[in-house]
Amino acid sequence: MKCLLDATSVKVLARAIHSLAKIGDELHIEPTANGLTLKTVNASKSAYSAFNFHIPFFLDYCHLSENTVHADPEEDTVIKCKLPMKSILSVFRSIGSLEKAVETCSIALPFLEALLVIEFKCKHGIIKHFNLRYFECESVEADFCKEDYGSKFSCSSRFYSETLLSFHSSTQEVTWSLAMDQVHLSNHIDDEVDPSKCVRTEVTLAKDEFTDFNVALCTQVTFCLKELRAILAFAEALKLDVDCRMEGAGQPVLFSLGKEDLYSADFLLATLTPVLDSTARSSRASQNQRKNSSTTQSNLPKDAGSLSYAPLQTTEMPMVTDSPHRTSRLNSLSLIEPNLLVAMEEDVDLEIQPPPPKRARARHIFQNCLKATQESRERPSCEVFAPDSEEDE
Repeated sequence: MKCLLDATSVKVLARAIHSLAKIGDELHIEPTANGLTLKTVNASKSAYSAFNFHIPFFLDYCHLSENTVHADPEEDTVIKCKLPMKSILSVFRSIGSLEKAVETCSIALPFLEALLVIEFKCKHGIIKHFNLRYFECESVEADFCKEDYGSKFSCSSRFYSETLLSFHSSTQEVTWSLAMDQVHLSNHIDDEVDPSKCVRTEVTLAKDEFTDFNVALCTQVTFCLKELRAILAFAEALKLDVDCRMEGAGQPVLFSLGKEDLYSADFLLATLTPVLDSTARSSRASQNQRKNSSTTQSNLPKDAGSLSYAPLQTTEMPMVTDSPHRTSRLNSLSLIEPNLLVAMEEDVDLEIQPPPPKRARARHIFQNCLKATQESRERPSCEVFAPDSEEDE
């Protein structure tokens, strides 16, 4: 894959990468015949986002990687890869400096080298060259269709951003209540939290505030606010409208945006399941009590709706179990010098008896003071030099 971008396109690409970095930790790059696609999925697979940059977005674009060993064009291939988000952010770190200094940017995926080659041609003849190591992977896809959503409403990203300013920065989830003539937004409060100790924020958006408003079903959906802020950060910088599609509670929410034939983006967010009945809620409360007693808990919503993704190959590392006869320090030594630990076990007894209780220690210290000063012992038989005197009458 080879492509060439101008200064304006580089700024848009950098903002897209920054938006994806707020959602996932890995960036998937998939060249296609229609353009370049950048995707990411968060760790819990409850949020999926994809940017599609079409051919008019580039000055020059070729989705095939040339094989330099064999000149046969039939052996050209398309590389699908992923790389850590931190590495790509190091290249597109400052959007302002890229806009001022960079004139053109070329991106290439050589076939024989597992490298993503990025080259900036800046002003005054300065050239910046970056080689980023990537890993080949399968395509990541989300199963959704825009025509299947009954409710759709569109509004400017600026209006959404001003609305979210009413919510505190610590708000994690927000609930959207759809009606035939309005949209009601409120912060989500868990059932386990005392409502009297929480701040309740509610915002009502009238139908006239939207450029397109079509609600087929009055429902409530709850999803994470972090991903929504990432979407609006990109859309507001480029002054784009955001389309929102909803179906019902437990069904994913779809946010879409784009600009003519240059680029488009889709964000699919999972939602919480509907409210349970009293019986199910009591069983859920008992389960939550058992989960709170454990040491490891998840920060993600427990009832997040499921999304359909392509299976990702993950490798589980074997866990090292601690032996009851070894301390953590010995376990760390065994990873470095395992033979030394075996020799230590053969020669030295590593089992250390715990100290006695306080009462036992006090009894052990003072028991010698309570013994008789003289003990009766058998005297050896010896010769009597003077007999005993006669007893007094």
